Amino acid sequence: MIGYVILIVITISLSTGVFIYLKLYLPDDKLECSQDIDLSIDDLTCSRSGIGTNYIVGVNFTNRGLFSVDSVFIKIGDADRILKTTLNKVDEDRMKSICNNWELSLKPGAEFCKTYTYSANPVNLQEVTIEPLVWIENQPILCPESIVTKIISCQ
Repeated sequence: MIGYVILIVITISLSTGVFIYLKLYLPDDKLECSQDIDLSIDDLTCSRSGIGTNYIVGVNFTNRGLFSVDSVFIKIGDADRILKTTLNKVDEDRMKSICNNWELSLKPGAEFCKTYTYSANPVNLQEVTIEPLVWIENQPILCPESIVTKIISCQ
């Protein structure tokens, strides 16, 4: 009987020691976007280009938040679908645009404007989503709570 009690005490002591050891060495903080990141879509255009079935999508948005945005994912697709086509290349030019004085990031109050080629033949209304991305401690962090969307019609 005493042997069982000693065995249970040793097991509980070892499991407590392992828990404390792992708690000390595993990271506690999960990197997250600030809630003060706020983009607003000012203008969207979608029109057929003169060549083939490509469309030209013009995107204008403003950073109305309190922090700079390092990049965005601009996606377009049918409004009733989850999977959408990414218009921009995130690593290429990041947030450079003529409206932003060719800066790499979009500072608070700054505007972004650019056109992209959309090689699809949209039949239904199209939904454009813009998801911000920021760099924190040399890691890219997506901001899913700050996604903005707008419905447009391609003509």
